[in-house]
Amino acid sequence: MIPSIVMRLATESDLPAITQLDALSNPYPWGRGLIADALQTRKNWVVELGDATQKSLVGWLTASVVLDQSELELMVVDCSVRRQGLARKLMMSWLESSAQQAVCECLLEVRESNEAAIALYESLGFEQVGRRKNYYQIDKKGQTEQGREAACLFTLTISCERGEL
Repeated sequence: MIPSIVMRLATESDLPAITQLDALSNPYPWGRGLIADALQTRKNWVVELGDATQKSLVGWLTASVVLDQSELELMVVDCSVRRQGLARKLMMSWLESSAQQAVCECLLEVRESNEAAIALYESLGFEQVGRRKNYYQIDKKGQTEQGREAACLFTLTISCERGEL
């Protein structure tokens, strides 16, 4: 039987599963406290795989909304199911929701080394508008010194109707 893919809004009851997903699939995990805060204060979506008897949470996206802007805060997809379109589905859920909320601009930043994510964002129409040098800390394997890498800043303008004169 082929497992089904379910996209849905995240709930606070997803906290344990999201925390586990983040710890296993994110090289720089947020931790339980930040995830709990995100579930209470931001827009959140999850991806579940499975069937009627067993489901597994394999993706999470959280984004803030301030006035007419929304910013992708974090997106995590389980390492075992990457490159299957799940991140794109999460992104589309975020962008569609943003358009419905009269958001005019979606923002995100990404490590310059995350080429797969950058390719996804560009395929969705995001444009790089800036770069923060030495923004993210990186651990150099086998070395005692830590390095830094740049953050690439991306934006996407979307059609919004605010109903204002």
